Amino acid sequence: MRFSTVGFVLLLTAAAGAVSAAEPLQLLYQDRPPYYTSNNDGTKGGLVSGPVEQALKKAGIPFTWVHSSGKGQIESVRRGGDAVCTPGWFKKPEREAFAKFSDPVYRDRPQVVVARADNRGVFGHRTLADIFADKQLRFGAKTGYSYGPFADDLIAANKPPMVRTTQDVSGLVRMLLGRRFDYILAAPEQFESLADRLGIAGEDIAAIEMTDIPPGNRRYLMYSKDVADSVIAKFNAALAAGR
Repeated sequence: MRFSTVGFVLLLTAAAGAVSAAEPLQLLYQDRPPYYTSNNDGTKGGLVSGPVEQALKKAGIPFTWVHSSGKGQIESVRRGGDAVCTPGWFKKPEREAFAKFSDPVYRDRPQVVVARADNRGVFGHRTLADIFADKQLRFGAKTGYSYGPFADDLIAANKPPMVRTTQDVSGLVRMLLGRRFDYILAAPEQFESLADRLGIAGEDIAAIEMTDIPPGNRRYLMYSKDVADSVIAKFNAALAAGR
C-alpha cells in the first residue's frame, strides 16, 4: 500500500493533534487557605481549588497539580507553549491580553480593612475612600497584587502612604502587629481563616467593614492561550452543573 507525501503529512498532523489534546492540563497552584488547600489524599480543597478539581473531573478533563509561586504562575501563563492554567485569579484587561478565562469559580465577600485593635485612627473612618485619603495612615500592600477594580482605582486616585512587601497575607498580618503599617485590605474569608490558624486574639486585631466597598471580586480559572476553547467550554459546563 502506498501513501502520498501529502497524505502522510496529514496523518502525522492528526496524530500530533491527538497527543496534544490528551496532554493533561497543568494546574499551577500555591496553598493559600481558605481558597487553595491540599488534602492528605492528594486532592485539593478550599473555596476555589476544590470546585475547580471537581469540575475538571466531572468534565473528564485530564489534569495535574503543579506547585508554583504566584509570580511563576502568571509568568507561565503569559509565556505559553504548554496547556497551563491557574485557579483563582481576577480577570483584568491586561491579563486578557495574554490569557483566557473560565466562567467565575467563586466570588469573594466584600473586602474588609484589617487593623490593630488599638489603632483608633483607623476606626474613625467608615469608607475605604476616607481611609486612603488619610495621609497619617500607612497601607500595607502586597507588591504587584491587584485588590480589584474598586480598590485599585481608589489607590490610584488617592495615593495613600504605602508600605509594599512581597509577604503573603500571613506575613502582612505579622507586619501589621509589628506596627510596620496601620492597616491592610483583605477578603473576610482570608481574615477569618488566618485568625484561626495564627491564634490571633480579638483584642489584638479587628476586621472593619466599610460602607462603600462593593460585593467581592470574582475569581476565575486563568488559562494560557494554548488551551483550546472547547476544553474551557467543557469546564464551564461542568462547573455550572455542579452548582
